[in-house]
Amino acid sequence: MNPDTVVVVGVGRSGVTTLIEALGVVDPGLPVVRMSPADLAPPVRVRVGLLVIDPSSVVGDEEASLFSRLRAVASTVAVVCTKVDAFWDWPTNARASRAVLDPTGRWPVFAVSGAAAVAGAVDESGVDELLGWIRQSPPVTSHDTAVDTGVARRRSATELAATRARLVRGRDRGRSDRLAALRSGLASIRARAVADLNAGVRDIGATSRDTVAGLRDDDVAAHAEWVAAAMTHLRDRLDARVRNELDQIRAVALLGIEPVAPAAPAPQRPPVRLRPQTERRRGAEDALLVLFGASGGAALGRLVVTPLAQVHTLQWITMPVALVIGVVMAIGVVRLRRVAALRTAVRTWTTEAVGEARATIEHDLLDRITAAEPVVAGQIARHHERRARLVAEEVAAVDAQIRGSRAGGTERAVATSEHGQAIGEGKQR
Repeated sequence: MNPDTVVVVGVGRSGVTTLIEALGVVDPGLPVVRMSPADLAPPVRVRVGLLVIDPSSVVGDEEASLFSRLRAVASTVAVVCTKVDAFWDWPTNARASRAVLDPTGRWPVFAVSGAAAVAGAVDESGVDELLGWIRQSPPVTSHDTAVDTGVARRRSATELAATRARLVRGRDRGRSDRLAALRSGLASIRARAVADLNAGVRDIGATSRDTVAGLRDDDVAAHAEWVAAAMTHLRDRLDARVRNELDQIRAVALLGIEPVAPAAPAPQRPPVRLRPQTERRRGAEDALLVLFGASGGAALGRLVVTPLAQVHTLQWITMPVALVIGVVMAIGVVRLRRVAALRTAVRTWTTEAVGEARATIEHDLLDRITAAEPVVAGQIARHHERRARLVAEEVAAVDAQIRGSRAGGTERAVATSEHGQAIGEGKQR
């Protein structure tokens, strides 16, 4: 086997085949093979070994045994966590898997999306960084003795300059995309929350109007309780959905930065409190209404008993009948007026109370959504600050190697020139 071959191993359905395909797409000339556990034994010796792990769970004894076998035949090894585009909680499982495989943190861990690289999104897949590390890995050592990387092979100044350019180019990569995705996601959550709140309030209002149309005095308290319960249910439903969507946005924005655990269940909130209903007081209008009803009833009664007045034997009952009809008419008019006034008052109270509750719910939802942006943006900023410092250190190291390479070339050139001059002088003598 070619010592420069890259060996890839992993358990079933961990993504080994997709990773090999992605490496072949990005660097067709790179020799990459998949080996079975039985083949991972001396005298086989290769330069690089990759253990592929599934981010959906923590590794077990099978992966640990594979990693041990791989270290026995490879000069340098790495753990590759694939499918990071499909599992938002992959950092947590990757960190736990590394603690099992490499407790001292000696070997690097890469997070890649082989499917993204195969689809053409190489810059966002992480496969290019893995390939950069593979190219920089030291050659196979003879007799299993470690040698210094710089002594084994000095890279040319051109290769070092390309490495430096890659580091500088990737220093801030992804920051603007993460922030843009965060802002657009929060704006989408905000718009959906307001739209659903308005729709819920409209449904409650429509149901309330239908209920108030047949409302009686005894139904007022039950109606108020129903409105409060409906607004509480709407608030809790929107709270739960907004909290879930914020967790999803955090997971997407912080993918590859740090693990994001789902938010803890919110404590039970008290029910929505609506404004109290104002008690209607009887005034002069009610007295006038009784008077008008009585007068109208008396007139109707006289109209009814007019034919009876023509009968001599029934004349004595015309006046009592007219009075009774007037009283009944007055009572009926007053009751109808009170029921109409009650329904109007309840309808007005419902509109005002629901409007106030809606404003409070909207304020709370928008506050929660707005407060999430600076928190997540701060996490992104801190990650890129740390990354910038690490990249600056790597760039400084590459610059030192470039200077060393150029200095070594200058010394060799001077030595060659001096050697040539010495030979020329010897010939002249």
